[in-house]
Amino acid sequence: MKLVQNIQDKFQGLIQASKRYPLTVLFLVVIAGLNTYLIQQETDDYINYVYSLIVGVFLSAVAQHIYERFFEKTSQRIALMGGSLLLTLLYFYTIGSSTVYDLEMTVKTSIIFLILAVAFIWVPTIKNRITFSESYLSAFKAFFTTVLFTVILYAGVGFIIFAVDQLLFSVDYKANLHSANLIISLFSPIFFLSYTPGYVTKKDEATQTPEKLVAKQNQIKNEVSVPKVLELLISYILIPLTAIFTVILLVYLLQNITGDFWTNNLLEPMLVSYSVTVILVYLLASNIETKSALLFRKIFPKVLVPIVLFQTISSVLKIQETGLTHGRYYVILFGLFAVIAGLIFSILPVKKNGWIAVVLIVLSVISITPPVDAFTVSQTSQTNLLKETLEKNQMLEENKLIPNADVSKEDKIKISQTIYYLTDMDYTEDIKWLAPYGQQLTYQFEEIFGFQPIYGETGFVNNQPAQDAYYATLDRQQTPVISIEDYDKMIAISYYEFSERSAIEFEVGDSTYAIETQGKEGKNLVLMDENKQSLMSIDLQEAMEQVATTTQTENLFTIEEGTVVAENEQVEMKVLFTSIDIYDDQYNSEFYLFVDVK
Repeated sequence: MKLVQNIQDKFQGLIQASKRYPLTVLFLVVIAGLNTYLIQQETDDYINYVYSLIVGVFLSAVAQHIYERFFEKTSQRIALMGGSLLLTLLYFYTIGSSTVYDLEMTVKTSIIFLILAVAFIWVPTIKNRITFSESYLSAFKAFFTTVLFTVILYAGVGFIIFAVDQLLFSVDYKANLHSANLIISLFSPIFFLSYTPGYVTKKDEATQTPEKLVAKQNQIKNEVSVPKVLELLISYILIPLTAIFTVILLVYLLQNITGDFWTNNLLEPMLVSYSVTVILVYLLASNIETKSALLFRKIFPKVLVPIVLFQTISSVLKIQETGLTHGRYYVILFGLFAVIAGLIFSILPVKKNGWIAVVLIVLSVISITPPVDAFTVSQTSQTNLLKETLEKNQMLEENKLIPNADVSKEDKIKISQTIYYLTDMDYTEDIKWLAPYGQQLTYQFEEIFGFQPIYGETGFVNNQPAQDAYYATLDRQQTPVISIEDYDKMIAISYYEFSERSAIEFEVGDSTYAIETQGKEGKNLVLMDENKQSLMSIDLQEAMEQVATTTQTENLFTIEEGTVVAENEQVEMKVLFTSIDIYDDQYNSEFYLFVDVK
């Protein structure tokens, strides 16, 4: 009976959540319906519609919390819902309906999600007995409970579909996609909202007696209390692990404080992760009173400040050499936030933790607001750095680029890196003196600038290519003639362009074959027969890395070094690279493919 009652209570909770967040649920229903259509049509042409609807979900949920905290009239609630709907439409018309991946739009949308998620947690705590850390704990518990229920429900539904397909009748493979859509798009968000405590509202404060208000506050306190298991996890696992990692970082800082630390950006991602971990663990530890939690709250904010401050200063110094990119903009901005958060944690009592939400929201809004947003500032910085470097070396006159091979290695690196960034971000069209060159900036770099691009101090570490920077071409002086003897076909391919194509077909004898790309970013080069059966596959990214690790000469490789061969009983394929460009986990190359069908 108790199990049945729990199920009924949870079902009732879902209904109450739907009534509490009606516009949010409406957006979720539309998302589920749109995803159903996308699954059936096997297309992603409406991805921006989905993004807009998700923004609507966040906006409407935050609007509901604003209404509960500050307003009490139904007309005010309708106005807030209408405002969130208008902002959703404004967002959609801002990003447009283009289906082409846009990094800037994706990053800014992610920041909007962050702002609204923080506001969702913070708004109910404004002028309330419930603290920000308690509201955060409530969201934390709701999230992981939702994940657990979602995984179990999806596994159960998947097992049922599998059983029906194996034992009764064939089931369309899309059934799994549709079930996942309904569970993730509709059930999970409503389930999460059902765990959001019914905080004391403005209407409650105006209509309820003091006794009832105190009773409701006490009930909410129980809902946001820390479960015993979570208390043990935080006190005896998360805090000790964080402490050990902190000691390692401090030792590193002390050993390298006068060395390469100030110009070495390898620790940036690690320190950002460390800062996030400390802040989140601190908020969780704010709700418990064990000795380890008390010690953590007393010491770690004071340790966080100097560690993050040192790395932020290091990142700022790095700008002098490489200019500001959107990635480093966010690293510096987060460093500023982490320093302020550390100071807030060190100076103010736990009940004032909500100030970090205000700081995070303000900094996040700044980062997406022109002209001080991350992308506008980074474009201006990189453009100015490139222009100054070119003019310094007499390579830019009357808005025309002039090749110059007699440039210092330091300036070659600056020019190479800035050109790569500007072209990769599609900013060259906005720069008057770069726009006429278009794609030539990448494919005819040496002809335009007078030297081959260099993306690192040497491009090598211990005589091996650096992981994030490698560029080399086939030494044509040592390879004047390329033999096609013993092969049926030779095909010239550009990896960047071919990864976006469907296939290249050719005939050998009376049979037709096709070369296709498969896998993430088209990394696998596959030879298909007439029946669309795979005969041979070569991992192009792995092949590029193989050449990069065996190259003996900087920026050049021999025909032997640039050749990768794969063979089986049916076919032999040989890839001969003519150029390879690896930078920041992005791969590009041009090569000849030789095919011999046995």
